[in-house]
Amino acid sequence: MQPGSPERRIRLRQTLDAPPNQDTPPLMPDKTVQDAVRDSIKLLGPRAHSRAELVAKLRKKGFENDTIDEAILKLESLGLIDDRSFAAGCVESLARRRPEGQRKAKVRLMRKGLSEEVIEDALRNYDAPGMCLAAAEKKMRSLSGTPETKQKKLITFLRNRGFDWSTIRETVEKLTSDG
Repeated sequence: MQPGSPERRIRLRQTLDAPPNQDTPPLMPDKTVQDAVRDSIKLLGPRAHSRAELVAKLRKKGFENDTIDEAILKLESLGLIDDRSFAAGCVESLARRRPEGQRKAKVRLMRKGLSEEVIEDALRNYDAPGMCLAAAEKKMRSLSGTPETKQKKLITFLRNRGFDWSTIRETVEKLTSDG
C-alpha cells in the first residue's frame, strides 16, 4: 500500500473506528526481509556501513530482530556487507583525510561496531610514524610564532590526534632538524 492510497486510508479509518478492546490490524503491514534489504541497500548507497551500523539503523526503522538477521545474512551473501573491507576502507580514508594515531583510529573503528579481531587486522600495517609526519608537516604550514611556540602547538596538535609520545618526539625532532 502506498502512502496516501485509497486502500491505506480505508485501513487507517477502520483501525481508528474499531472498538478499543477488539484486535485491530497494525497501521502498516509487517515489515518483511525484502523491505529490510531494500532499506539497507539505500543506506549502503552513499557510503559503506559495518554490520553493527546497519543492524542499529534497521532497528531504529522498526524492523524485528529476526527480520534484521535474515536481511543481514542476505546482504552478506551478496557481498554488500563485509566488516573487514569496511574497516580497511575506514583506515585508508583516515590516512588520506585526517591522519591520526593508531589508538584514536582504533576507538573510531570500535564506535562503528567492529570486532576487536577485525580492528586488529585493519590496523596491522598502520603507518603511525608516516601519518604523524604528514599531519605535522601540514600543521606546520599554518603555525606562527617563535620556534618554541610552534613546537608546543605542534606537540599539542599531534597528541590531540592520538599519536603516542615516542612517535611525536621522533616527528618533531625530524621536522626541527630539517628546518
